[in-house]
Amino acid sequence: MTRRVAPEAILVVLPAWVAARVLVGVGWLVARLLAEGEEPHALSRGLLAWDGDWYQSLMLHGYDGMPLEGVRFFPGYVFLSRLVDVVTPGGPAIALLVVANAGTLVAMVLLHRLVVIESSDVGLARRSVWALALFPPAFVLTWAYAEGPFLALVVGCLLLLRRERWWEAATLAAVAALVRPTGALLIVPALCAVVRPSLPSRSSGRSIVSRLAVVVAGPAAAGGYVLWASVHFDEAFIPLTVQRHLRGDPVDPVRRLWQGLGELFGPDALGDGFHIVAVTVLLVALVVLLRAWPLRYGAFAAACLVVALAADNLNSLERYSLNGVPIVLGVATMAGHRRLGVLVPVASGLALVAMSAAAWSGNYVP
Repeated sequence: MTRRVAPEAILVVLPAWVAARVLVGVGWLVARLLAEGEEPHALSRGLLAWDGDWYQSLMLHGYDGMPLEGVRFFPGYVFLSRLVDVVTPGGPAIALLVVANAGTLVAMVLLHRLVVIESSDVGLARRSVWALALFPPAFVLTWAYAEGPFLALVVGCLLLLRRERWWEAATLAAVAALVRPTGALLIVPALCAVVRPSLPSRSSGRSIVSRLAVVVAGPAAAGGYVLWASVHFDEAFIPLTVQRHLRGDPVDPVRRLWQGLGELFGPDALGDGFHIVAVTVLLVALVVLLRAWPLRYGAFAAACLVVALAADNLNSLERYSLNGVPIVLGVATMAGHRRLGVLVPVASGLALVAMSAAAWSGNYVP
């Protein structure tokens, strides 16, 4: 059955995948039309803008051949891109983009399958794919960013948790945590799946070991990289602390949100004030997700959002919220409402264009 479903799912998700890339192209055109004087550096770098430059340098020079700040990028995306680089022409840049965009396509196919299994609602599955494609910070799924393969691994892990295939889910959780540190938060849906299983429980010794493995896999893999980097660069927790001068020390997310409300009406209205507006929308989607879907999905999305809000500097908060990919299920559920059916995708698509243009113009940090 899975073999028959996969080609059909690809045909369903392909229009959304293509449409998102067309809209990102529109964002690039907008940024170019608005550019005055010297071309912004990010615009000149195209799909390798911002973090893409770091990933390309990591492919070429490794951690030891770069500034120490490069250690904040976990190695999984670079490793996957090096494997692809062996069999594709064009060099590291092309390999990074192939992995990013192919990973996004796989994530969409798996998301479609997950929603069908959870809800048996093909329409909701299609809306979920479009919600992911048009999610405003999802323009990075077109760029040389790690989010594409990361989301594929996360959705694959969630799908395996739903099927209670613990060892396979543990493997994907571990790989996800080596691609993005947020993969460590897969401990949250894993715990939910173990405590509240979807299928009849089995209490054999092997089952207990496999359940334990799926819970610890993400944190263990992320911790393994942090340990290696700490020893290699002789500084404890260096991947997590190297950007402290930019992002500040961790803060109370609730206090940070309250503080941000005041910034809506001050000189930072287009900075952190904008992020607070985004958080408000995300919280609405999260509430819908928690009410309409099994706990594991809302708990994971909430964990990702809390971690993003715990930074004193809210740059890239929207992209970090995308790491909690079940949030798009909340958006898709809202889009199923008769009064919101057209508004949600149109607003998301326009915001996708605006955010990609702002990132290429250097006015938004993705």
